[in-house]
Amino acid sequence: MDKSTGQITLGTVDEFRMFGLTLPGIEGTENPEALVRLPVDTALRLLLPIFETLWKLDRNTQAKLLRVGPSTLKRYHAGSSVPRRGEQLERIEDLHRWYMALRVLFPRNPELADAWPTRRNSRLKPSPVAYAVHRGTKGVRWYLESELAG
Repeated sequence: MDKSTGQITLGTVDEFRMFGLTLPGIEGTENPEALVRLPVDTALRLLLPIFETLWKLDRNTQAKLLRVGPSTLKRYHAGSSVPRRGEQLERIEDLHRWYMALRVLFPRNPELADAWPTRRNSRLKPSPVAYAVHRGTKGVRWYLESELAG
């Protein structure tokens, strides 16, 4: 995350290539260490439908994951406000990384990838989303990244 530019870092070009992920604009990039970034408003616009449609999170849980109040979340959904606090930006970045990691871990079963955040989990009790609401999104991100690393 780069607060000065208001961009969320999704990873490096090399990580995208290694995991078979694509994003317009990175195909011709020669530097494998170049960072893949999105403006905060774009990152949020992509994340909110993941919450609702794929992960099936209610608005209350979405607000708790982002550490915002219900009225702020409503403005986010309306596109009339974007996060500016560092913690919120970090959470958006972490949640995008969750999504990407799950797509890599379950490439043949997107339904399982989408259900994983709310399913019971013996390491992230009681579920990854509940764990993140109480302890933050970073721990779940680290867990998923360790699973990717093998």
